[in-house]
Amino acid sequence: MDSNAVLVLNEYRANQAKGRRDFALAISHSRVAAEAATLANDSRSFCRMTFNVGEIQLEMGLMEDCIETCTSLLTTAAIKEYADYESRVRVLMTRALHDLGQMEEALSAAREASNLPMQELSSDSRLSVQHVLIAALAEDGDTEGAWQEAMRLIEMLPTEAPPRVAGMAYWTVGNAAFLSGRVDEGLNYHRLAADSFSLLNDVGVWALFNKASAHMRLVAGLVQPETGECLDRAEVAFGVAGVTEMDRLEIAITRAWWELESGNAVKAEETLRSLEKQIAGTHLFLQGRTLLMLGRCLHVLERKSEALEYAQQSEKILGQVGADVFASEARELVTAISNTAL
Repeated sequence: MDSNAVLVLNEYRANQAKGRRDFALAISHSRVAAEAATLANDSRSFCRMTFNVGEIQLEMGLMEDCIETCTSLLTTAAIKEYADYESRVRVLMTRALHDLGQMEEALSAAREASNLPMQELSSDSRLSVQHVLIAALAEDGDTEGAWQEAMRLIEMLPTEAPPRVAGMAYWTVGNAAFLSGRVDEGLNYHRLAADSFSLLNDVGVWALFNKASAHMRLVAGLVQPETGECLDRAEVAFGVAGVTEMDRLEIAITRAWWELESGNAVKAEETLRSLEKQIAGTHLFLQGRTLLMLGRCLHVLERKSEALEYAQQSEKILGQVGADVFASEARELVTAISNTAL
């Protein structure tokens, strides 16, 4: 079988396996297709199939592997021929770095993506770059910079944007609004996003949006029934669409936060104790967040010694992974606990 036939057949098999959520097989076929593309001197297909490997690794929660795939692809001569693919690879790497809590590196990758010649990128790629730049700025603590870029995203949005494109933009802008203290704008843009997503038949997107909206509302201090309803919708939708390990852990942390802020510290502790055992040694960023939340929980329950221990562990882990904003929150908690009688 010649190289072009091997490429076509394995790309088809990779897509079939991905549709069945047999991700390991999908990666295997994608790699065979990428090798065939190299033999066929088809650099665009090589980029496409290697990028597919990285996308699947991200979906599987294999962030380090995803970053390695992206880094390797960015060093090839092939990727330099296709600015659109280069932007997609840099966006993917930004997301993987973000999920690892490496905010400074994520911001750097997002800036590199935004520095690509915009005229060589498709409209979708330009929007994707803007999305990750806003998220990276916000997570790095530059919330005003994120808001300014969010306003640019609105300007970039086509007048007759499809519901998915519009919903994603409103979602991102709403996040930037919440994080920069613009609560009313955050609520407004997230409602616009919900209206747009309600026109789609995509339960997975609906689940992810509601999970994120609940988190952002809690960041803004909104402990209201609507916040709990977002969590409920996310959990139900994930039950229908399926959930990645990362999403399952993140929504559990958000649920525990909701319980804590709603006055149910004991219930929050139960959830966090279970999470602590599941996450230990696997997802360091989420482990740091879980320990931080557990420290807050125990502080509320007036178990000061335990609270201080968890807050200090959290600060150490979050500092190690470069999650400076969360590490700062952990230091503030350490200080608050230390200033009370143990």
